Amino acid sequence: MSLMLPRHLGRKCRRLLRAAVVSGALMSAIITPAQMASAQADPALGKRIYRDGLLPSGQPMRAVLQDDIAVDGTHLNCAVCHRWSGFGATEGAAFVPPITAGALYHPRDLNRADLFRKMYQEVQPKTRWLRARDPRVRPAYTDETLRIALREGKDPTGRALDPLMPRYQLSDDDIGHLIAYLKTLATTPAPGIDAEVIHFATVVTDGVAAAQREAMLDVMHAYMQRKNADTDAKRKRAGFSLYYKDEFVGAYREWKLHVWHLRGPGNTWRAQLDAYYRAQPVFAMLSGISTGMWEPVHTFCEEAEVPCLFPHTPLPGISSGGAYGFYFSKGLSGEAQALARYLAATQGGLVVQVYRDRASGRVPAQALHQALHGNPNILLQDEALSRDAPLTAGFWQRLAQQDPDAVWVLWLDAADMDTLVTAAESLESLPQIYLPASLIPALSASWPPHLDAKLFFTYPYTLPDQTLPRRYRVRAWLRSRRLALTHERIQLNTYFALSIADHALVHLVEHFSRDYFMESIEHETENALNPGVYPHLSLGPGQRFASKGSYIVQLSAAAPGGLQAVSGWIVP
Repeated sequence: MSLMLPRHLGRKCRRLLRAAVVSGALMSAIITPAQMASAQADPALGKRIYRDGLLPSGQPMRAVLQDDIAVDGTHLNCAVCHRWSGFGATEGAAFVPPITAGALYHPRDLNRADLFRKMYQEVQPKTRWLRARDPRVRPAYTDETLRIALREGKDPTGRALDPLMPRYQLSDDDIGHLIAYLKTLATTPAPGIDAEVIHFATVVTDGVAAAQREAMLDVMHAYMQRKNADTDAKRKRAGFSLYYKDEFVGAYREWKLHVWHLRGPGNTWRAQLDAYYRAQPVFAMLSGISTGMWEPVHTFCEEAEVPCLFPHTPLPGISSGGAYGFYFSKGLSGEAQALARYLAATQGGLVVQVYRDRASGRVPAQALHQALHGNPNILLQDEALSRDAPLTAGFWQRLAQQDPDAVWVLWLDAADMDTLVTAAESLESLPQIYLPASLIPALSASWPPHLDAKLFFTYPYTLPDQTLPRRYRVRAWLRSRRLALTHERIQLNTYFALSIADHALVHLVEHFSRDYFMESIEHETENALNPGVYPHLSLGPGQRFASKGSYIVQLSAAAPGGLQAVSGWIVP
């Protein structure tokens, strides 16, 4: 390094200046520990800190709340309040701001579309009303001011953050990992969306009756046709009002539906789904219909991080958990769990469970076993039938003779009910026979009326005499599109899946994050249009089943719809 200083300066002065310049040059080349941590930061480790509150060492991170309350990061990690998406949340009087890369590393401004979402989603107490309207503008964060915010609870202006914000006890390395992950939040557009179109898929599997398939698809096509016509009109009128909706125009997209037909056995579905997705990525799956296991579709959605909204399936994907699937109920598993609670409260002695060795039989049978495990008053005995074993009236007669006082639980198909009806007169000694709701149509018309008192069904739907007014609104919508009401549950539930997706996308504005989309659906389900198939629909953070329970009903010619409830709403 050569320094040329003016000759007219004295020797001592030149020596001092040279030393100062060299020192400054060397200091500028020194990397601080914080900068080194940032340079070596691992977003994957930061993701673990953010979502699970676990440090790279595997130990939980520590923090102080409200100045003096020590908390464990596994219970109060970043995602608890700011959610997986990083876009924050609102709950009661608590307002949690977004911490995505775009939100943190840009000055906070007043975006009317974002404020609209925060201010008008629900009835608000005064403290929340004032907090949401407090501009609290600030300059953009830097890595250093973000470190201060995490440790000391101060924003870039030096103002104290909300007392609910923990002050985390993190090393420079740990903060470096966390900041590296925060910089990845909402930085790239979600697959399946471009400037003009948002792509959706729906899944139809083999075995679904043509009439049921068409009932679902007709509603989807009609809804999207109307949605796109409305979007086109709004785009053409962009800027028509100075104060209303002009900020939302950029969020409008044409909806395009892709129907993914899955053929053959379930173990081949994953390859088919991968091929469909490679050909055209989609933002989310809407509705869908299957008569069997949904697990392969569920697994695909979890691994590809594709939201899957409210498919029609008796066997939703519940064995592997997950974050990207929403279901109306637990299906047959939920019915079995509710039945277990009812049996535990009303029965004792021998319960004989008859099921076929296929998913529609094994899954609820296993759920009933698990729910009754350890119950000393009930002896549960299985009668497992092979997948295609023929059933005869003699089978039922022999089973009844073996234990005439036993309670039966049957997880069978509609085709098996003919033999049960044939043997009905020889089953008078049995106290009760319990079946899933799907078998009501197969028995209500053919079962001997004088034996109605023997039959009980799990019933996860709204009772026939409990009608919700909004059901009439959806029926009117179907009539206005000239859609005959052929499969009401399928049609109403399809409408719900579409309308909740529509509602959630409005609240995203232009933040097309799949995680944010899922969180918006969690928040809005309880407030959205419930067409009345289920008594009540609601979701909370981490919940994946909108309807939580089931009734137990009995055939009764005198009751509305031929069904009489013998229990209240049972939530397992």
